[in-house]
Amino acid sequence: MAYPLFDSGYTLWAADLETRLKDQLGSSARALGIDPRLLLQSYYSGYTVPAALALLASRYPAAGL
Repeated sequence: MAYPLFDSGYTLWAADLETRLKDQLGSSARALGIDPRLLLQSYYSGYTVPAALALLASRYPAAGL
């Protein structure tokens, strides 16, 4: 799937996700080794931030979400 070069909705969604990761774990998605394509796919599939965090917890159990 092709994604737009800039999407302000995704930027805000990703910033919210990053904030929650830093609050909960003290690390960013990049520092945790989370594939950025998974974040894009989650956003464009309609996942909310809490749903994306649940997805990340299931895909990256060592992250401690």
